[in-house]
Amino acid sequence: MIKIYLDWNVMAQMKDGHLNDLLEILGNKDKFLIPYSTSHIGDILSSYADNEEQKTRIDNDLNFISSLTDNVYLANNGKKVFMDKKHPKELYQQRLNEKDLMKDYSLDSLEAILNENELTKGIGKTLISLIKSIPIEENFKKAFDNPESSEYLDKMFPGLKENLTMEGFFKCFGKMYNNLNNKEDYKILREVTQNGLGINRDKIFDNENPYSIIDEAQQKFGVDVNKFIDNKKHAPEWFNKISNEYIQLDMYGYQEDKVIVRENKRIETFRNTTEDAFHSAFASTCNFYVINDKKSYKKTKQVYDRLQINTVVFKPNEFIDYYNKYLDIKNTADYFQLAVKLIKSDNFFESKDNIGNQRIYLFPFFLFDFFNKIVVAESENDENPIFLLSKFSPTNGLGTTFKEIEILVNMLIEHLGLDNDKKGVFSANEFNDGTWDGRTWDVNEIQFRLLALNGYVQLYFNILN
Repeated sequence: MIKIYLDWNVMAQMKDGHLNDLLEILGNKDKFLIPYSTSHIGDILSSYADNEEQKTRIDNDLNFISSLTDNVYLANNGKKVFMDKKHPKELYQQRLNEKDLMKDYSLDSLEAILNENELTKGIGKTLISLIKSIPIEENFKKAFDNPESSEYLDKMFPGLKENLTMEGFFKCFGKMYNNLNNKEDYKILREVTQNGLGINRDKIFDNENPYSIIDEAQQKFGVDVNKFIDNKKHAPEWFNKISNEYIQLDMYGYQEDKVIVRENKRIETFRNTTEDAFHSAFASTCNFYVINDKKSYKKTKQVYDRLQINTVVFKPNEFIDYYNKYLDIKNTADYFQLAVKLIKSDNFFESKDNIGNQRIYLFPFFLFDFFNKIVVAESENDENPIFLLSKFSPTNGLGTTFKEIEILVNMLIEHLGLDNDKKGVFSANEFNDGTWDGRTWDVNEIQFRLLALNGYVQLYFNILN
């Protein structure tokens, strides 16, 4: 199966009767695996309103995601990104229940939480009193004494100047968090960053190489932002790297998002930017990422190029063109003919080791909706070459699902007939302690072997002597 990640704008437009050609293409559930993610839930939650009309609209959104994705979703549990199945309504309700947790972010609220637990009830008051009395670091105090820096700090940390202790910091941190996500304070943070590094927003906004401007500014001031970022906390390192690069691009002014809060209108704040950053990270587990937002499209392409992520980023019309050229293959027999045609071509690179020569073919097709790489191995003793269909996986791919193997096995049965052991259609019960014997077909003096080795599914075929 071909893994495709869609941003919420693409999903929403399809739901509303637009992008019908794309919806028809993606309706082939045996060809495409289309996971949603917790960031799609975050996008929908941002439109929450406590009225029946909006609740109905959100309910329709979640049902559409369910039908499009078959409830397959991606999530980050703090240690890894994983794929599972769950109706979007369940994840939405979880997020809705947690929505107001940061509204009262203070030591008093932390003390109340501790007091609710019998194990921590006795130490809660003592611990919080101790933390409250700890003074803020001296350099932070000096920054408030500087009129230029004090102006920005007052905006970012409201109320901290009057209470330069950890108690004051916790109170203003909660306000800052809510102001960034629910008000227009991200504008201030972005302005401070750009002014501090001397970056001209108009110059970088649509620059073909924004990193050249960013790198130059950081070198000039001796700043390395990555030194202050721990990419190993709260998510896999690769997930944080992609997300942080995306947010930094926006903060420095490249294709910066609108920040606008108006009554009875769509709210766009730092929350939207962070969810888009997470989308770009989740999408790196798939073969394709289809985006309909121009700014997100450009930022993601820059980040992927910077970090050498091999997920292909498309706008909807670009993906449709790609599908028509390379993916619109309906007959299993055509995949075998295409494989032979590719092997006969000159589109390969060659390598040599102590065993023999290898020709490696990479191509934009997905043979049997799965393989996009062919290796032809020729040994030194002139034995018949071995042909291997393999997969050039996404940079942060999560492996192969049972459903993908099931569809692949059944597709081969359709053309080659029953395997040698006459096992018939694939069953997940064939896996024993994570291992799989695979399938073998002997057809017209050619042996086909479908195997899963070290987590990689591969199809071998060679001439029988």
